[in-house]
Amino acid sequence: MNAPSYEVQMLKVPVSDIEASSQFYATHLGFEIQFAAAEYGWAQLSAAGLSLALYKPGMGGGDGQLGGSVDFHLSLPDTTFQSLAASLLEKGHLVEDRVHTGNDDSTFMDVRDPDGNVIKIMKR
Repeated sequence: MNAPSYEVQMLKVPVSDIEASSQFYATHLGFEIQFAAAEYGWAQLSAAGLSLALYKPGMGGGDGQLGGSVDFHLSLPDTTFQSLAASLLEKGHLVEDRVHTGNDDSTFMDVRDPDGNVIKIMKR
């Protein structure tokens, strides 16, 4: 059997406030809001073909817990990474207020959203 050609359709992040979180991801991480409906506990955003859903747990989108790692990593090219890191550092959204270097010499930042969810963004 040939291996199926899977693609990532959408990443999901649990949030407590659809409108505030949508604005955070749009304003600070550059996502475009496609659809946001607080009454349904759901928002869809996108950036360069990557779909991101924000959902309020218990309203049909999932039952994830707020806070901590979201269990996926994003990546950006070096120049975009550096400018985003500087902006997020200035606004106080980086965990430990710094860009990290891993034991494997990777470079990444951990971004904390308003609900304490941590989004890891790698430099590629």
